[in-house]
Amino acid sequence: MHDEKLQKAIDQFVLERINACGQMKNQAVADAYALFSEKADELKQSLSLSQKTLFIDCENAFALLDGEIMQCYYRAGFSDAVDFLLEWRDKE
Repeated sequence: MHDEKLQKAIDQFVLERINACGQMKNQAVADAYALFSEKADELKQSLSLSQKTLFIDCENAFALLDGEIMQCYYRAGFSDAVDFLLEWRDKE
């Protein structure tokens, strides 16, 4: 995007939207994370100390991946919405 003001506004909007969604309760997401957390804890209990260290590294990498995926899809969705509205406006 060439317009820096628009890019800054999009960045702010995406950040606000991600934060808002993080505060909303979505039962399916909450259930999925609860199951993941439960199974991760079960697995962690069965590991040796060196394996636990590696597992924690994997958990951290997954948390980073999860955040990047969320941001990527919010940006893509917002960008698609802007493109749609601009194309729709131009057809009028």
